[in-house]
Amino acid sequence: MLLAAALLGGTAAAQGGHGPVFGLATPTLPEGAWNGDATLMSAGRGGERGLMARQTLRYGLTEDVQLNLSVPQTLAALPSPSRTRIGTMMGGMGDLEALALWRLQKHYPGGGRRVESTALASVLVPVVAERGGVRAAPGANAAVVTGYASRSLYGWVGAGAQGHLARDGDRLGPLGYASAVVGYRPPVFQGDYPKPDLRVFVEAVAEVAGRDRVAGEAVAASGGERVLVGPTALGLYRAWGLGAGVLFPVYDRSNGPQPREDARLAVNLSYWF
Repeated sequence: MLLAAALLGGTAAAQGGHGPVFGLATPTLPEGAWNGDATLMSAGRGGERGLMARQTLRYGLTEDVQLNLSVPQTLAALPSPSRTRIGTMMGGMGDLEALALWRLQKHYPGGGRRVESTALASVLVPVVAERGGVRAAPGANAAVVTGYASRSLYGWVGAGAQGHLARDGDRLGPLGYASAVVGYRPPVFQGDYPKPDLRVFVEAVAEVAGRDRVAGEAVAASGGERVLVGPTALGLYRAWGLGAGVLFPVYDRSNGPQPREDARLAVNLSYWF
């Protein structure tokens, strides 16, 4: 998903509704505003890489409520994929996601600063019959995130959980996750819209994945714990945004003998209208 930040005083009001590439964030679109983007996301395990494209449409129902529809296309499937969302604010590989965001509270302490919290809830619909030998069924996801934004500094912390229903005795393992993001906007890019804008971020994602079940039995070599950290960046100009980032594993404790995860990548092109 596109890396974007809460846009404050002087920036185009319509350029909202996004969060960082991988981490949870609070911004919502203004009422009546639309955003569409195309994303390429990749995750690797054991020297093999999976590649997914996503098309996402977002709409600002009110100033504090946003609706998203995200449709995936698997371009290269991993034989043994991690149980992950890759980007925490959109579904993982193989899930269509209908997502609602509600900004629970917002506070303006002055000086172009904002503190706010947002809750997310979504329905997941699989577009592939199975993942890693496990039959896929519909699921749900929920998360909450709190953040701070100013003209130069940004930060968000949040956590969520995802689960799927059982299908013919199979069940994809549940997923718990948390993220932390810090960002900086250099002074040269703090000019008013429509001047070019650039922001740089460091993102961290932690995941705890439960074991899959096949024919009612837990799969010993599935699930585990991992933490990934890496840099991301966002460039904005008028109605366009280009974001990209990479996460590297710094901790990986898998259940049983599993391929180790390597870097996660994401590139996104976005347009507001």
